[in-house]
Amino acid sequence: MIKLLSLLFIALFFTNCSTKNLSPTNVSDYFWEAQQDAKLDDAKKFVREKDKKNVALQSNIKIRKFTFLDAKVEGDVATVPTKMYLQSIISRDKKDQIKVDFDTQLEKTKDGWKVNLAKTKEALYLETAKKFSKGLGAEILQKLQEKMGDFKKFQGILEEMVDGMKKSLKE
Repeated sequence: MIKLLSLLFIALFFTNCSTKNLSPTNVSDYFWEAQQDAKLDDAKKFVREKDKKNVALQSNIKIRKFTFLDAKVEGDVATVPTKMYLQSIISRDKKDQIKVDFDTQLEKTKDGWKVNLAKTKEALYLETAKKFSKGLGAEILQKLQEKMGDFKKFQGILEEMVDGMKKSLKE
């Protein structure tokens, strides 16, 4: 009797865990949790078939935490506004984080909602690049200026050196 109940419980558990019945937000949550834990085989369960070959994110992206707003569903496409906190790539302090807002894109398939990884990666990488170029890029430039004095003066020196090298090569 106990074995029968155990089998029934396991069958019920796996039926409820099917991705077919999950909402776009639930799929997003399971997908990003798998990415955060670097469990790529688990992440593959939540992406479209054609995205399963390249499910890994760029190696420098380390997810600290993430949250979602309400999903917007239009037919067979869903957008889940995602707020993600990434480990800062320029700081050695593991507490430094960068907040990135982007949309996790999903498509309705015969197996339920699946992450459109191509569009989602594009959105994540674009927003990460914007954050880097605006905030972090300026921070790096400021640190360079502090360490080298007047950065424009340094740039002028480099240009003079390049010009000098060009002239000596012509002679």
